[in-house]
Amino acid sequence: MTLKPAAPKGAKRARTRDALLVSAQTLLMEQNASALGLRQITDHAGLVHASFYTHFPDVTALIEDLAELLAASHAAAMLGLGVGLADPATRFARITRQSLRIIGQKTGLGRLMFDVGLPAGGLGAELRLRLHQDIAEGVQLGLFKADDLEITASLVAGAISGLALDLHRGALPLESIDDATERLLILLGVDGDLARRLAHEPVDFPAPRPMPMRWLDLPQRPTPDLGETP
Repeated sequence: MTLKPAAPKGAKRARTRDALLVSAQTLLMEQNASALGLRQITDHAGLVHASFYTHFPDVTALIEDLAELLAASHAAAMLGLGVGLADPATRFARITRQSLRIIGQKTGLGRLMFDVGLPAGGLGAELRLRLHQDIAEGVQLGLFKADDLEITASLVAGAISGLALDLHRGALPLESIDDATERLLILLGVDGDLARRLAHEPVDFPAPRPMPMRWLDLPQRPTPDLGETP
């Protein structure tokens, strides 16, 4: 996925936007998105109520922005795992293992993904797009087998989402992640021995970035001047 442009570091408007999103994330650790109120968010952030409307027309728009931030933060967290890897099977194994680890380590992302009512499209679309690209490349290189690329991408994306939910709920232990990744690789047509080696490869995975998420913490992209209005 292409990361949503973040404002230049130090921009007052960008900091205020992040403050509202941080406030919402903190509140969502205790309640659902449907219960969030504008005054509650601004009071918790220590901002005047009028500042909210500089960034969002209503709470629904803030929730949608938070869902996009969740997807962009996941994409940013996975960037380093694919750098310099020409092999999509290795890339798939590492990104799948790390994505599931972040959820299984109870960072708070699982609650945002599954429990509070955020729109599911952002992260789901980011995951499926990445899978679609990696599977297509793997098929082209003879590493994966997929008679129907679209169906295969949907099946694998659904399996990963289901695994993430079970890890979040505690139905699966963290120790199951590598075995699950191995089975996904076999589903994609990878030889069993190679699938086991890739899924259990020793990797020094980076620690998840602590919550809450902020747009200004993401890799910067050129963006129009947002001005200095709070």
